[in-house]
Amino acid sequence: MKKTLFGTDGIRAVAGAYPLDEASLLKLGAVISAQAPAPRVLIGRDTRESGPVIEALLARGLGRQARVFSAGVLPTPGLAFLTREHGYDFGVMISASHNPFSDNGIKLFDRRGEKASAAQEDRISREFFLCRRAPDPPPRPTAAQDTGAYAGFLMSEGKGLVEAGAKIAVDCANGAASRLAPSLLRRLGLEIAVGHTSPNGRNINSGCGSTSPAALQKLVGKSRSALGLAFDGDADRVIFADARGRIIEGDHVLFLLARYLRDREPRFRPVVVGTVMSNLGLERALQRAGIRFLRADVGDKHVYRLMKRSGAILGGEPSGHIILRHRQTSGDGLLTALHVMRALRHFGSDAEAAFDGIALYPQKTLSIRVCRRPPLKDWQAFQRESIRFTRRYGKEARLLARYSGTEPKLRIMIESRDQETIDKNMPIFQSLVENELGE
Repeated sequence: MKKTLFGTDGIRAVAGAYPLDEASLLKLGAVISAQAPAPRVLIGRDTRESGPVIEALLARGLGRQARVFSAGVLPTPGLAFLTREHGYDFGVMISASHNPFSDNGIKLFDRRGEKASAAQEDRISREFFLCRRAPDPPPRPTAAQDTGAYAGFLMSEGKGLVEAGAKIAVDCANGAASRLAPSLLRRLGLEIAVGHTSPNGRNINSGCGSTSPAALQKLVGKSRSALGLAFDGDADRVIFADARGRIIEGDHVLFLLARYLRDREPRFRPVVVGTVMSNLGLERALQRAGIRFLRADVGDKHVYRLMKRSGAILGGEPSGHIILRHRQTSGDGLLTALHVMRALRHFGSDAEAAFDGIALYPQKTLSIRVCRRPPLKDWQAFQRESIRFTRRYGKEARLLARYSGTEPKLRIMIESRDQETIDKNMPIFQSLVENELGE
């Protein structure tokens, strides 16, 4: 297996542990700095207590030849936007997204505001592992970058939403959107009920945000809101809830926005990009609407690359990473929320309209710890069962198995039009994996 620092979405680890320890961060900064002559680098972070220390070490590692600027706390898509708008050579976002506060990570953006390419990641990884030790220069002053341009961009995207007049519940996950989201939505004239906007460095994603939908459902019910939205820690994803508390997932959002963009956006081509985890119900619903559906590997960077190749301007993941490529270069929770509200107003509907025309298939995923990782294509027993499953259930069910990019686990997903198929077959695959690969 190729040795690399980067996983599905950048570098991620326990804060203070390799490769987020002091020596590794100094070395990583030096390697990034060497990718361009006298680079200008913008650093942002979410609200984790480890963020300022990681930022300071990276800034030192970047060394004397780089000009380093700090955007402070802001959403990941804000960092991508500012990198592109202000002509930085690199944007470095310090965040572990939806993970607990004890973790942190690094997401790297190029001058276009796009996630670093596979070639860039490979080059940085290779040079990192060849570099035995980076020099440790003394700290240098870091210039501040005004983040107002990102807020201004979002204001322009949300212009006119006040006419909708509905109350909205907003869960900011005690993360990067905690100040920006309430301020933005109130400036747009919307009435909002807010929750989890008091980050203390340790409460990011803790029982709140997009990975804890029960908190959003509670907030919607308590505030009697017509729509709820919940971000993750760095606000590059968002999930929604209707007035009844039903969760509106990324697949629902893609279907709603595809129909809206088809009606209102001249640049929309009849193609949407999802991932191998996207629900069959979404694919079928888009097909009925005359829209082609393509699948990328898991990870919004893979979605974005396939969008560019196919000419799609809409893509995303079930987790709530939604990319509107004609407006942004990365998943953007706030931008997505504004477009969802605009779509609902266009259709003259409340949030329940997100369920219209789409019925998601039952789906179950298991993550099984393994002690070894043989290539699945070479594992004959698993291949036999996979072939049996496909022949038996055809196009009305799907089986997906993949190793985790960050943990010693094999993830198995079964999806079917009927729950019985899942209940009957999941134990077969679970037993096979546990008996042959389990710890």
